[in-house]
Amino acid sequence: MIVDGERLIISMDMDLDEVGELKSFIEPRLEYIDEIVAEEESVVFMTSSLIQLLVSVKLNKPSMSIPVIDAQPYGIEPYGKIYWKLPWTKNN
Repeated sequence: MIVDGERLIISMDMDLDEVGELKSFIEPRLEYIDEIVAEEESVVFMTSSLIQLLVSVKLNKPSMSIPVIDAQPYGIEPYGKIYWKLPWTKNN
């Protein structure tokens, strides 16, 4: 994970623990981050939890640029579902 001003650069090959750390990092900084981009040129999600976290962030801050989510379809069918309960979600 690299912070470049208002841009957050992440690796798509995170495991579940790393996704949890990313969530903890993003949560207090959500209003300051304008873009989340993939470190790799070719995006392959290693866990569905990363997809769910990025979708949740996008739903809660629609103005945020997340190219891997914005460039639909991002192929979530083979991954299953994980639901994140985030403090900033509108539907608590």
